[in-house]
Amino acid sequence: MLLRPPVDTATIVFDMTDFSMANMDYTPVKFMIKCFEANYPESLGSVLVYKAPWLFNQIWKIIKGWLDPVVAQKVHFCTNVDELSEWIPKSRIMKELGGDEAYTYTYVEPSEGENTQMQDQSAKTKWLDERKELVKSYEGETVNWVQSQDQGEGRTRLAQRLAENYWKLDPYVRARSLYDRTGVIGQDGKLDFYPKAAGGSAGGHAAADDGVD
Repeated sequence: MLLRPPVDTATIVFDMTDFSMANMDYTPVKFMIKCFEANYPESLGSVLVYKAPWLFNQIWKIIKGWLDPVVAQKVHFCTNVDELSEWIPKSRIMKELGGDEAYTYTYVEPSEGENTQMQDQSAKTKWLDERKELVKSYEGETVNWVQSQDQGEGRTRLAQRLAENYWKLDPYVRARSLYDRTGVIGQDGKLDFYPKAAGGSAGGHAAADDGVD
């Protein structure tokens, strides 16, 4: 949802400042990791564990056992902002982690009727039917691409059409989220990780950098 070519991997930062056993909940951590592992294995670029205390070493041995070895190799430990900046530009690291990004989380409440389009079954069916046909064509072009070893230009065009089709379908199958309400995800799926607030400054939004996996 938040990745666009040529950027096709994401970096996740786990801030473990002031971590203790009292605030450790294995279930959501395991769920998130398994989601990436099962559904988006190539979308996970790296996981940066920031300022993990000594007791986390034993916990990590448990968590590591849940992971595919390839995924486990993507986990890296950073003890200070200098090590973190080897992965993320300091300008994109939040100030509370020692960086320069003046990000402030702001929760925007859902608005009444923001998901009314999800009730339109006719429009949903229209775009789903188009998607099914595009998928069939894409599969055929993929077979041709493999067998003929051509440049796959037809396949690339269909991939673009599939992406465009999804954003036509999106309002009918996905409830609006914080990213929609703050403008990070815009019309037709256009991304703006630093949308300008009403006062003319960026803030309260998700942060990312197109040059960082």
